[in-house]
Amino acid sequence: MYHKSSKLAYLLSALVVLALLLGACAPAATEVPKPAATEPPAPAATEEAAPAATEPPAPAQPAETQPAEECTEPVGITYWDGLGAPDNVPMGELVKMYNETNTDCVQVEEIVLDWGTLYTKLILDFKAGNAPDVSTMHMPSLLQYVSLGILKPIDELAAKYGFKGEDIAEVVWDGAVIDGKRVAIPLDMHPFALYYNVKAFEAAGLDPDKPPTTGEEFIEYAKKLTVDADGDGTPEQYGTGLGYSGGNPFRVWMSLLWQHAGQEVLNEDHTKAAFNTPAGIESLQWLYDLVYTHKVSPPGESDPDDDFMKGIVAMNITGPWAMGDYNKIEGLEYRTVPFPVVYDEMAVWDHPHMLVFPDSGDEAKTEAAMKFVRWMVQDNNWFWTSHSGHQPVVKAVQESEEFKALENWQAFTKSLPYSNYYPQVVKSSEVFGREPTSPFVIMMESVMLDQATPEEAIATAEESINEILAAP
Repeated sequence: MYHKSSKLAYLLSALVVLALLLGACAPAATEVPKPAATEPPAPAATEEAAPAATEPPAPAQPAETQPAEECTEPVGITYWDGLGAPDNVPMGELVKMYNETNTDCVQVEEIVLDWGTLYTKLILDFKAGNAPDVSTMHMPSLLQYVSLGILKPIDELAAKYGFKGEDIAEVVWDGAVIDGKRVAIPLDMHPFALYYNVKAFEAAGLDPDKPPTTGEEFIEYAKKLTVDADGDGTPEQYGTGLGYSGGNPFRVWMSLLWQHAGQEVLNEDHTKAAFNTPAGIESLQWLYDLVYTHKVSPPGESDPDDDFMKGIVAMNITGPWAMGDYNKIEGLEYRTVPFPVVYDEMAVWDHPHMLVFPDSGDEAKTEAAMKFVRWMVQDNNWFWTSHSGHQPVVKAVQESEEFKALENWQAFTKSLPYSNYYPQVVKSSEVFGREPTSPFVIMMESVMLDQATPEEAIATAEESINEILAAP
């Protein structure tokens, strides 16, 4: 943990870092326990293989309130929204509804930014005295921005506006506490799961009610789903998407790493890399083999989501946010199932969104921001999850029959007990960013483009991350 005397130096150095952190993890004080090595729920055909829904059931509209009778001077607050498409559409609808109906005498100006810009701009604007009143943030970023003095503790304010631990999913409620102080309100959770194309399964003679649940089955299915009808050596349809750049490929690798019992990304005190192990190499080799040995995934694939929507790949591992785009494609019939168990135990990457309150010194605006967050999370978590695909954090929504009726959401729900999170480190944006200079992105690109062996790529990433963690 940085002392106050070193905050300015770290602040200036952080401005150089345009890294985007898109991961999640446990609070600084304690590591989120790795799930026990238990068997994941065996996917009964009618349970795990969620029937496709080209459009989700029409969810309720945002909870409305009667317009305030008297509000001569509403408090104006600025809300930075890092959620990209398609998530920013329902978020924009929520902001509009709040502005039109709230009785809090608050008006919200939503500013949509990509995550990289948001994280860098937050440092710059805080230093200049222009930070937003509330912002989205990923859980692994909390420690970094607390260390910079940017995030305001909100324990008393959260309690004042009715936030209680018994009402919110424990892992994210506890994950919003850094050094014993609450600095965020959870918005959602979103682990990975496997999407698969029902019509492609049927055409390959595979039962859509019996999707793959193990690594062996996944490869077997992917081979049957790979179709080279004209025999030219380039399949018209591949078994699975994977990609080579950005965040998702290394998150899939990290999920496989965590499936090895006892394997972690960093050492216990988060000072050195811990993934240059037989487990780390084996996991990376498994992904390499999908492309170059089994030939069931496109080489040099840049956009697995687009390929899935176009029918170029029949399966794809990604998060629940993808449903927002997939549901727009006419004729695309898909289902979801938990991430296959390739190694010792079920484990999957997860990545909660949080809402944070930069310390602007304006208590009135901070309280107004909390009123907005209360309305969004306590009153409208159902609207958010049913429109965005993300998992709800409010237990009453999780347990509701309306949520359970969202069939393609349930594979992600079943994955939550096996979620793993990035370790909290002060330099999280440098370690876990998804931009081209990130060590994990470089590692995946070099292997998936066949430019380095898994052993070479992991050794390079280990060296880079150790240098980042050791630097003052």
